[in-house]
Amino acid sequence: MAYSGKRSYTVNAVQTATPAMRLVMVVDQLDASLARAISGYEANDLYEIHCGLKNAQAVVALLRDCLQVELWDGASDIRRIYEYSLDRLVRSNLTKERELLAEAEAVLRPLMAAWRQAAVLVSSDG
Repeated sequence: MAYSGKRSYTVNAVQTATPAMRLVMVVDQLDASLARAISGYEANDLYEIHCGLKNAQAVVALLRDCLQVELWDGASDIRRIYEYSLDRLVRSNLTKERELLAEAEAVLRPLMAAWRQAAVLVSSDG
């Protein structure tokens, strides 16, 4: 399969990244998706709202599905946070209620910061 230069670079970056770096990449994508949805709400742009929220939903679902609840006691609590956030993101997309996005953001932002901090700590230990 042939890749464009940018796509090839991205694939290589992901393939060579540590697990902690991959998590940060996913969190960064979530951050960008939330920002796109917020920007869409500010501009009253339904397409941007939809695209930002759909991507954020996909990222949150990925994060939720990657949790290994059998390996870590706290994982089930984080799973519930992801499920709550996913519900709010879906509802925000369906109803175009910005407050629902804000509710998801309120629980996702601190978690995203924690994942980034954990990735730094893991990287500095290695």
